Amino acid sequence: MPIIDFTETQKAAIVSLLIEMINIDNEVHPNECAVFDTICVEYGICDDTFNLGRSLNSMVALDIMKKMGDMQKIATAQLLTRVIDADAKDDDKEIQLLNIICKATGVDTLINAKGEEE
Repeated sequence: MPIIDFTETQKAAIVSLLIEMINIDNEVHPNECAVFDTICVEYGICDDTFNLGRSLNSMVALDIMKKMGDMQKIATAQLLTRVIDADAKDDDKEIQLLNIICKATGVDTLINAKGEEE
């Protein structure tokens, strides 16, 4: 999967959403942290962007994601899925949060449309 380019503000939104996903089940698993760290390295998330993302309200982060391009939205959803899969357990709260984010940002429609093209 190629790395999609994001602005620093978009990266901060991704950090915010990933942190929300990690914390949603009230159990921070070391594998989730490892995946998060890997994502930060892959996307070149610097300390300033990380700190901005950490302080960013989740609703603001969601609004930033809504304004992303289609491929950026899909890539962000894939990053969230990587965090969900990191602890190798299915958690309803994580799946619910992913569904809310995908529905609110239109990712669900994008993925369905992409599936129909294939």
